[in-house]
Amino acid sequence: KAELKNYSNKLSKKKELIVLNKTDLIDKKKVKDIVNNFSKNIKSEIITMSTLEKKNISKIKAKLISYVS
Repeated sequence: KAELKNYSNKLSKKKELIVLNKTDLIDKKKVKDIVNNFSKNIKSEIITMSTLEKKNISKIKAKLISYVS
């Protein structure tokens, strides 16, 4: 965020989406712990994904489209 703010204050205020990829490689409890840790420190939305789970890709695409619409 600080780097974005240095570039453009307006840009740093935009919504951000954090995507944690390859979550199929670690167990579900660990993924949940990681998401909870991120959530404590930031206000951004966090989505986990694995290319093995096609529904998550569609979810991310829909979320990105909603951000720019």
